Amino acid sequence: DIKERGRSIDSIITQYKNTVKPMHEQFIEPSKKYADIIIPRGGENLTALNILKEHLHLVLNQNQDILFPQK
Repeated sequence: DIKERGRSIDSIITQYKNTVKPMHEQFIEPSKKYADIIIPRGGENLTALNILKEHLHLVLNQNQDILFPQK
């Protein structure tokens, strides 16, 4: 944000404290108990994403007849 939007460190910290952290605590943290999987570091965690991708490929291939029935 500093480079891309020209924001100051103080404005970023203020937004984090006043908006980002409270919204995370209100919405994200309570919903974690419903998640089947949580990927730490999200899109930056290529190892976890590749494992998930391979698992999805396996499941889709095993259920291809159910998902795409032949006429």
